[in-house]
Amino acid sequence: MGSIAFSEKTLVRPSKAPVPGRISVTPLDQYMVRVILPMMVIFKIDEPSLRPIILQNLKRALSLAIDELTILAADIIPLDPANDTIQLEYGQDAGVWFHVKELPDVDYEDLAQRNFPFSALPASQFAPKPLGHSATSPVMTLQATLIKGGLVLTFGGHHVVMDAQGMGTFVAVWAKHVAAVSGGLVVTEKQRLDHDSLEASQLFGPRMERPLSEFPTYQTGPDRSYEHMQAKILQKAVAGDHDGIAKLVRVSHWAMTQEKLDALRDATVPRTKEESSVTANATLSALIWKQVTRARRLTEKQVASSSLLTSVNVRRRVDPPLAPEYPGNAIALAKANATAEELEAPGVESLYAIAKKVAASIEWWTPDELWSLTGALQTCGNVANKLLPPLNYDVLVTAPARLGDMLKEASWGPELGDIKALRWAFPAFMDGFVIILPSIHGGIEIMLWTAPDTAVRLKEDADWTKWVTQLE
Repeated sequence: MGSIAFSEKTLVRPSKAPVPGRISVTPLDQYMVRVILPMMVIFKIDEPSLRPIILQNLKRALSLAIDELTILAADIIPLDPANDTIQLEYGQDAGVWFHVKELPDVDYEDLAQRNFPFSALPASQFAPKPLGHSATSPVMTLQATLIKGGLVLTFGGHHVVMDAQGMGTFVAVWAKHVAAVSGGLVVTEKQRLDHDSLEASQLFGPRMERPLSEFPTYQTGPDRSYEHMQAKILQKAVAGDHDGIAKLVRVSHWAMTQEKLDALRDATVPRTKEESSVTANATLSALIWKQVTRARRLTEKQVASSSLLTSVNVRRRVDPPLAPEYPGNAIALAKANATAEELEAPGVESLYAIAKKVAASIEWWTPDELWSLTGALQTCGNVANKLLPPLNYDVLVTAPARLGDMLKEASWGPELGDIKALRWAFPAFMDGFVIILPSIHGGIEIMLWTAPDTAVRLKEDADWTKWVTQLE
């Protein structure tokens, strides 16, 4: 990776210090996977003399962003060790650590020519510490890495406080203040998040003695032969052991053009008027589930079935709805089941039926069921990482479209300009994890974390590569 020219860190505090004390988090925060999600946005900077101005603007704007989203300055601490619940604490010196590092041997143009490969952006160099969850963990840490001709800005957000959509809210808030500071302006009160944006009382259902096994997501199948390996991967992800994870799962990065998306939709339209249509996301998830399952060769392993877990943004599903920009966790997992025979069938003929299963699993999460889930989580015992059911040869798809849209739309001022690429130094917590995001260049990008042999077979499968182009 090359030498580090310098490295420093600054505790950036809000202009209005929060009152020291502790606050509760929602049940949907409590059960979230306890991992830190380093997300990187990459900028091109042609003029090195702009660096001091950029760093100054980032820090000044960060202080103002914390004023708007005070939760950023908190630490995550234990609440009830018996049930492994957590709470947030504002200390006397509450703030966000902002790290700055220079890697002069890393060249923006070289990264751009190689499409900013994940392998060239390791967490050990580009993500701030800590990388893993511990008894006391910051909500957010940040790092600006100066490279030749560019800058990599990394957000180390803790998943128990914000999901990907929530991360997008923070990015939008910070970018807004950076642009204002750069122009000598102040963000007006009307442009700031209001109380309604942060309101989440509808996520605190009353305690309910309902076993999680009554929810379809948490019902286990007969085959659990891969469960031990999935649990091992999760353990390494929580610890932030990126090197250990890399030995078990590998990221492959794919692009799908808008033309291919349209062709996939056309290939899976209902054949009769009586059949209902399915969303583009359900169809795409079905394709990914099908192809990953084929590459895993479940029939050869004598594994009869697989499940697709879909990360469902419930902001608009709860009653009353949450604000779209609500920064906390608002995720439930939907679960669809299919046989290995269904999933391994060649061609696209079976995609419509599989996509219908995906869509039906998502629609199961009604406001009443979500209300019930928040109550059941308060009586289920050890709540840490309870979002995830026991995993076998399953696939989990998350498609935080709003995050991608907000990143594309964010204005960071004239010195930084537009974001050129988004990458994750993601501690994949399972074999079969998938992120789908709108591409800055049009179409979508798909990131798959799978066992190495699965990644190799995907690359060789014409039923997959006819739809996508491998970026890494």
